[in-house]
Amino acid sequence: MDRPIFHLSFPVLDLGAAKTFYCDVLGATVGRDNGNWADIVLFGHQLTLHHRPSEVLAPDQRGVRHFGAILSWQEWVTLGEKLENKGCSFLRPPTISNTGTDQENGKMLICDPSDNIIEVKAYRNVAAVLGTQYDLAEA
Repeated sequence: MDRPIFHLSFPVLDLGAAKTFYCDVLGATVGRDNGNWADIVLFGHQLTLHHRPSEVLAPDQRGVRHFGAILSWQEWVTLGEKLENKGCSFLRPPTISNTGTDQENGKMLICDPSDNIIEVKAYRNVAAVLGTQYDLAEA
């Protein structure tokens, strides 16, 4: 392991539907799975999906709670096209803001089957937004 792996654990309404969504729609892979919870690897990070329907927040209760990933520009474009081709329902379709500036960014918002919001972003100039420690070479 050459870099830290982020871990996030959260409840889902239906474990099977959640695994199908994350794997078939977003390209995750399943790790451990005991029937009550499953570890999946999404964008190189570990999510633990817990079958706990009573703990899932209703959409009007979740406030600003969400999670996501920052992808390379090309990965973001490719994922957006893939989701559009699969007929994914977006809370916010792939949108580019601040075009032509150091702050140019792409963003899309989707929900999993338990209404957990997933925000996927890309920055043309990651260092301008997150600082020079994130100065990634991108085409």
